[in-house]
Amino acid sequence: MGLLVVGQALVLLAYRYVDARRRSVGPALPSYEELQSGAEAPDLELEKPDGSVVRLAELRGTPVLLHFWATWCPPCRTELPTLLACVRDVARVRKVEVLAVSVDPDWAPVREFFCGEVPPGVVRDRTMNGYRKYEVSLLPDTYLVSATGQLRVRFGGARDWRSRESRELLARLF
Repeated sequence: MGLLVVGQALVLLAYRYVDARRRSVGPALPSYEELQSGAEAPDLELEKPDGSVVRLAELRGTPVLLHFWATWCPPCRTELPTLLACVRDVARVRKVEVLAVSVDPDWAPVREFFCGEVPPGVVRDRTMNGYRKYEVSLLPDTYLVSATGQLRVRFGGARDWRSRESRELLARLF
């Protein structure tokens, strides 16, 4: 019995350690991974709050920031509002779309997170196919898809998108 309690305590401590590290938001100038393969971005069919559907392939001709997140993810809750504001700022200078893909099971927690008014660009992956196609293993996870539909950059984990440097980085990458 005592060994079981010790084992459970170790698992709890490990969980708290990992959770604390995931809660921290990254540096103002995000590190990122260049995707050298030039692979075509897997197409996604995503649901808008009104029930209509948008496909990633329909946005060809415009760069897309594809962001996977969830309302139950503490780093996502911190990062998403700053990411949406950053993309709005960049969009004033360059044409760009954002698809903030919630992996929540339905719209209720998403609407609650946004106090009933879900902003443009927030969509839901109702089938979880996108999560699998992009091999998302850690939320949040963000991809830059070029105007030609190629995977260009991946930002793994939470970032601080409030800084001028972050906005300039996105503007340069788009």
